[in-house]
Amino acid sequence: MSRLTLLTESRAETVVEGIYKDMERRIAASPPGICPVDLTWAFLKMCHAQTCGKCVPCRVGLSQLSNLMEDVMKHRATMDTLEKIENLAKVISESADCAIGVEAARMVLKGLDGFREDYISHIRDHHCVASIPQSIPCVANCPAGVDIPGYVALVGEGRYADAVRLIRKDNPFPTACALVCEHPCETRCRRTLLDAPVNIRGLKRTAVDRAGEVPAPACMESTGKKVAIIGGGPSGLSAAYYLQLMGHQCTVFEKHKRLGGMLRMMFRTDRYFPDEIAEYIEKMCSGGFRSCTAAYAAWREIQPSAQKTREAYLKESLMKYLGRRLRGSIKKRRRRRGA
Repeated sequence: MSRLTLLTESRAETVVEGIYKDMERRIAASPPGICPVDLTWAFLKMCHAQTCGKCVPCRVGLSQLSNLMEDVMKHRATMDTLEKIENLAKVISESADCAIGVEAARMVLKGLDGFREDYISHIRDHHCVASIPQSIPCVANCPAGVDIPGYVALVGEGRYADAVRLIRKDNPFPTACALVCEHPCETRCRRTLLDAPVNIRGLKRTAVDRAGEVPAPACMESTGKKVAIIGGGPSGLSAAYYLQLMGHQCTVFEKHKRLGGMLRMMFRTDRYFPDEIAEYIEKMCSGGFRSCTAAYAAWREIQPSAQKTREAYLKESLMKYLGRRLRGSIKKRRRRRGA
């Protein structure tokens, strides 16, 4: 019987594997708006370091391609450089012997096809178009733009009511989002560089559950303007909430008998109960805006009279139009007879 041999990784292989995992976490935690040209250049240099160096396209071609990318990043390139990068990448992808060289060249070609304007911006304007003012990944990925680091810090200090007030500055439904939000903010959390993302939605729910009753903020001085909002769902209630805080008198018209829309009808009752929805909407209405529910039924009641009014208006308009045409034709005939 042959001996059983257990192959264990050497210390160098273990270190390299750890570096790969760190790189994966850094890619996952990269903020939106990162420069795609810089990212492509970094991947290209990594691929060049992994090649065996036996074939010329990988050994020489990737090196030259990396130099051209460096010229773009350091503002030494011209518009002719883009053509050189594209031609060289095509040659490498068609002639390289290994998958590393082929995929590295294809990655550069995909970048030229997908974000060519970024290359042009680097060459002409010496900056990247992808740069965005918001550099915090969780805030940039939040659809509502909530100050996530702010309320996470407040929760850490036990100031739950203040955390809810901070959330309400950008999102009037902290309770709903604490239960049903898909938490895209966690996808690029910087904590991923160490182990796992912060449970941001869980912290928001902790703030909501422990804050107790947090009254709506006081409205600004009335502007005397009135706003009618059609639909009492999340969007309509959000618009009414913020407009009322700005001093405008709002009235929400809802088709159904109760406000809430998707909050009330589409969420499962085991996650978000209708009683909690009604209680939270009542708290929102305490901000001062009015609501008119069952507006569709009221419209159906006045529809017959409105239809009659519309038909009478159309008849009157048609008679006026025919009268003008008739008078115009009579005048033309008289002119012809006189001539």
